[in-house]
Amino acid sequence: MRDHRRVERVGHRPSRGVRPRWAAAVLRPVAVLGLAVGAAPMAAEAQQARGWVSSTAQVVGMRPVVALAQPCPVDQPCYVAQDSELSAVASQDLYLTGWGFGVQGLSATVQLRARQDLGGSFPWPRADDGFDAMLAYGSYTRGGVTARLGRQELRTGLGFPSFDGALVRISRRAFRVEGYGGRSLARGLREPADEALRGLEDFVPDQSVYLFGGSLRGRIASAAVTARYHREILGDRSGLASERASVDVSAAAPVGTVRAALDYDFGRGVVGKGHLTLARTFQDARWHAELSAARYVPYFSLSTIWGFFEPVSYTEGVLRVGWAPSAAWALRSSFGLRRYGDTGTAVILRPLEHTGRRGELDVRWRPAPVWNVGATYTLEWGPGGYLSSIEGRTGWTPAEDTHVTLFLRSFQQIEQYRLGDGRALGGGLSAGIPVTDRLSVSGGASILRHRTTGSAELSPWNQARGWTSVRLLVGRDPGSVDGGGER
Repeated sequence: MRDHRRVERVGHRPSRGVRPRWAAAVLRPVAVLGLAVGAAPMAAEAQQARGWVSSTAQVVGMRPVVALAQPCPVDQPCYVAQDSELSAVASQDLYLTGWGFGVQGLSATVQLRARQDLGGSFPWPRADDGFDAMLAYGSYTRGGVTARLGRQELRTGLGFPSFDGALVRISRRAFRVEGYGGRSLARGLREPADEALRGLEDFVPDQSVYLFGGSLRGRIASAAVTARYHREILGDRSGLASERASVDVSAAAPVGTVRAALDYDFGRGVVGKGHLTLARTFQDARWHAELSAARYVPYFSLSTIWGFFEPVSYTEGVLRVGWAPSAAWALRSSFGLRRYGDTGTAVILRPLEHTGRRGELDVRWRPAPVWNVGATYTLEWGPGGYLSSIEGRTGWTPAEDTHVTLFLRSFQQIEQYRLGDGRALGGGLSAGIPVTDRLSVSGGASILRHRTTGSAELSPWNQARGWTSVRLLVGRDPGSVDGGGER
């Protein structure tokens, strides 16, 4: 259901309508980018590039449901379906790595994204942001030393920070050390942290945020250990935005594979998230068991106010078991028990519940090499909410780049969460086919119906989604000979 205030605000927005020539808007950039990139290697034989360009269009249609101000005679809220709403957006992506600039080991990587708002009766998130440079850096690798300069992203146990700056990594046998620094970018937005959050949080300082950090990775016997330090400060060095460290360990032991991780927040002086996991296989890998203990603490930058509210942490234990009696059958199950920390909330009527439980059962069957069938059931209940969902899916994959997938889904949430005491029913279809060895087309659609028990009939199929994508591979594999790797 949609919030009533949100529906009213959307309702006052003039409807622009979905542009009828959206297909041209999608395909034109793919053609232009494909011709430009494909022609580049022909202009200079020594220079080569490899990557892809794609264009995607998405359409969402929904009939929002709102509650009337006065209750029904049976003391149940009355619901009414609004008029159908529709919105659409197109995006074009370019990912390209080029080399052959006259210096051995020198390359350049870019990942660019353009968006077009195709119209509709409600705004699409970030549709008004016409261009993003997700990645744009030059890289030099020689003799175990790698240096990068430009817009880049790190994938670490402390998150996925993006920044405009430099990184140097040195690898020597079993050890690797790296250091980096530059201007911090907002998580997931690839934009300066202060500008990206301005308007949402007026208290964010009107200046840039800079980060620096490093890591040390080594192998001791059968264990791989990585230690990392990460710090972010305000541009004028007047304050600290973030200071954290982490340790990750992975080792092979007689009892199985052991993985562990832990991070520490220096800014707040508290231990953050961490986990210890033991995994082992039995009987020629037909059985797989995994036992994990974890602690999670929500993290917020010191430049925001959200950490002031003392986010509630939790500790959790999870047991996962998998069984594959044959190549055609696989069964996986898991059960987790979660204990939430103190919320600091005054309770008058009864104590708050602090324990949550969740379980999952997944069955997969492959009756033939080109067919796969599966079903997943998830049950979760705990403080303030309950989730029961089931999904069945069937897939056909006659070739590597060809697939058709059909799925059916039903989920229910009660108490404070999204669907009240209702249930959503729906399904969808997706497919992809290669047109040539370079060009492929994919698309799909899904539809959901929302019903609530104990109240008047609600809207019919009240959410529909559709998407289509065209992807073009460009360049050739640098390891190919005589054009054999041409794509």
